[in-house]
Amino acid sequence: MLTGEPSTFSLIVNYFLLALFGGSAVLVFWDTRKRSRPLSESISWALFMAFMFPLAIIVYIYFRKKKLL
Repeated sequence: MLTGEPSTFSLIVNYFLLALFGGSAVLVFWDTRKRSRPLSESISWALFMAFMFPLAIIVYIYFRKKKLL
């Protein structure tokens, strides 16, 4: 039963999540650069988005609505 190899479905889900996290980090980086934020802040937001996606998307949307970004 358990051969130690992941199933095809789990591989597809893992690659999808990896693409989602990476893609959102790139989009946030471009958005913060478009809004004339410093490079260090853009990199920080991108790293935050890449590693803490569920929490980071909520925080990012909140700060965008408050015009702090």
